Amino acid sequence: MATVRTSPHGILNVGRLPQPANTDTPSSSSGSDHRIIAWLFRSSAKKARTTPVSDPFPAYAKSRLTETQDDWQTVANLCGHLAEDFSAAGVGLPLTGAEIDHFRRNHREADYRVGRDFLAARSELPSPLAELFGVYRHRVRLDTEAAFFVAQATGSTRVARIMADLLAIGGFANGHECVSHLTMTYAVPAAFDTSDLIDRANHEAARRLAMPIDHPAHLLKLSPDEISVLATNIAERHVMTPSEFLEKANLLAEARQDVNRLSREKQFTTAIEEGDLPLNMLWVTRICAAYVRIFDGWLTSLPEIEAIVHQGGECRDLVFD
Repeated sequence: MATVRTSPHGILNVGRLPQPANTDTPSSSSGSDHRIIAWLFRSSAKKARTTPVSDPFPAYAKSRLTETQDDWQTVANLCGHLAEDFSAAGVGLPLTGAEIDHFRRNHREADYRVGRDFLAARSELPSPLAELFGVYRHRVRLDTEAAFFVAQATGSTRVARIMADLLAIGGFANGHECVSHLTMTYAVPAAFDTSDLIDRANHEAARRLAMPIDHPAHLLKLSPDEISVLATNIAERHVMTPSEFLEKANLLAEARQDVNRLSREKQFTTAIEEGDLPLNMLWVTRICAAYVRIFDGWLTSLPEIEAIVHQGGECRDLVFD
């Protein structure tokens, strides 16, 4: 099993605990744990991967690409789509690396409840599933709080909303990063898809920002302790149960592996068309909304997505703003 501690810079430090002699964990779980750890450090690192991008913007000035190379790599780490995908979709950089870093660091690492939640989750499930679910609860707590702090600092929910979109997309697009337990596979990036909780925090933050400025409940009037309590209440009420989370992680992993042979722009649409991701699940609808918002036009031609648009309003409004 593993424990997670957080540093003042928001990077997860993972250490190993001795395994009991009579553990039921399969021998392959050690390798699965290492894949989770590798994903943690890659996702949390300030510097992104340095894989070169070959002429991703033929129609754009190359000086602009040079200035934002690190930004594009940071975005790619979050959502699983490279600069070429954004260029092909005709959209620009959704967030800068500085904005992403601003969101990632706006939380209070000293909160002991993060460690308590991880330990509680670890005792409920076999490794490596316990570790994966523990990371999810950890990120839910931090990202919900970060959404409030960023909204308070900027007076807007824009950064947190786009972060939620990128994380939702990344849950599927990076789903080939997975761990196995018995006969099932689980997408590691599902632990970082906290979009639903970020949406709820954004909705509450926007409501408080719309209050009269002299109202005691206005977002700008809240102290860090009050924001922490507010974020904790939202996280505890709406966090996924272990069974819900594991079902989501399993469906994401299997759907992503089934379309791995296809080009990136067709992977999610094919998973929807083939029914690998059931549209009656709210988190699938959330990913659809994120794709429509970030990669406008990729999903709107699908009859399945059009049905959602007609039934529930425009897809990009199906989640809290």
